Amino acid sequence: MKILIFNQKGGVGKTTTALNLGVGLAGVSNKTVTLVDLDPQTHLTAAMGLRAETLPWNVSHWLAGNRPFQTEVISERLQLIAGDCNPPLQRPLNTPVMPTTDYVVFDAPPMWTPEVAALMQLCDWVLTPMEPEFLSMQGISRLMQRMEMEQIPWSRLRLLLCRYDDRLIVHREVRARLTERFGQHLLAEVIRNNVRLAESPGYGQSIFDYAPNSAGAEDYSALVKAILTLEQNAKEQGQ
Repeated sequence: MKILIFNQKGGVGKTTTALNLGVGLAGVSNKTVTLVDLDPQTHLTAAMGLRAETLPWNVSHWLAGNRPFQTEVISERLQLIAGDCNPPLQRPLNTPVMPTTDYVVFDAPPMWTPEVAALMQLCDWVLTPMEPEFLSMQGISRLMQRMEMEQIPWSRLRLLLCRYDDRLIVHREVRARLTERFGQHLLAEVIRNNVRLAESPGYGQSIFDYAPNSAGAEDYSALVKAILTLEQNAKEQGQ
């Protein structure tokens, strides 16, 4: 199962979601996970306690088809294809050989590129974290237009509200509008505003390791279960 985490807006929780979804998937079963850091900011790599500039092999080598794989082993069931903080101006668009793990989770940069489009074609799901703001809905409409132009089915798209606070009227209104406008694309699960989620990357840890009893850990556990349910439903429908 391949999941591309993408939004054309930065700072909406993409890397936090990639990190905790990957760690969560590796933790709830005996299945294996590869995280792929596509963003030149290499925040996912840093959030796992690694310095991208010191590593001999990274995502640019993977996209170029360089062998053998030299992924960073994080745990028994979790590995990372590290980011490249100085990528070539144009990386090759060859179809990369996917890691032989049960799940591959991509943390994409906040911009639409031919590389993102090509990988989106290969993925089972496009997971879009977004903040509960009215302007965010315009960004989702643009994303769906892009997907349509590239003939990527909208059925792959799932929206995830991050930094959500049910006490705020605007957050509740945006959630209601999203439900009305995008229907089944919006996940019922939300990631609540939680300071522990902001702190954990600074310690090179997922929320499950840093604050396992926090609201953030609870919310990402719920997201993991939702993804597993999506996978099971897709198998039953023969997708």
